Amino acid sequence: MKIQKIAVSAIAIFAAAPAMAFDTVTWNWNADVVSSVTTGAVSDVSVAPTGLEQVESEQTTLGDFAATSTSNLITNDVVNLSGLALDDVVAVETTSTSLGNSAALTSDVSMQFDMNQTYGGVDLALGTGLTGTIADVSLPGILAATSITTGVVNGTVDSGATAIANNLTADLVTTSGSDAFLIGNNIQNAYAVATASSLVDGVIFNDVNGLGTLVDPAVSSVSTALGNNLGVTIDGIN
Repeated sequence: MKIQKIAVSAIAIFAAAPAMAFDTVTWNWNADVVSSVTTGAVSDVSVAPTGLEQVESEQTTLGDFAATSTSNLITNDVVNLSGLALDDVVAVETTSTSLGNSAALTSDVSMQFDMNQTYGGVDLALGTGLTGTIADVSLPGILAATSITTGVVNGTVDSGATAIANNLTADLVTTSGSDAFLIGNNIQNAYAVATASSLVDGVIFNDVNGLGTLVDPAVSSVSTALGNNLGVTIDGIN
């Protein structure tokens, strides 16, 4: 601000005295700015839990799992097909699930868990001498899920196939701020060939009104193959 005032004053003086006028004015500003910011944060948490869910789980599965679900040649044969409403169509649901190791933990107080899940195949040469450890595994385990739906007339179809080797779900919904914490250790090993397939074929709608108003698809085909899966949900105070 001080520099601007000096500049205005100089211009006024030279304007009053033309003999002292100048042709150019050059301003140079050079500034070097060095900034250093140090931030320190200390958190001290003191809680008095109203309860505790503490779990130690070891799961070992050696072998082959297969699940197959099939639905075919389903006809919704009504007397008067003309003007058939959505409420009149048959709902076909075909689901196949192949699961090796699974654990689900739910708590409304603080939670602590130590989880170890192992899924693998077997070495047939060892016979029954398996000790239940991953060291025994020389062949990958087969984990397969298949869902097949074919030949459906006037029916919605929901086909799903899921193959999961190891799965852990921890859900904490607390009512107290002192319980709103979760401590966990999770180890998952999958030595497997996991496949999931869902097939839907030959679905026909004949004189069905309102298909365009469906919230869900008329035909849903989903397949999921997972080796290791961990889901943790922590909800605040409710």
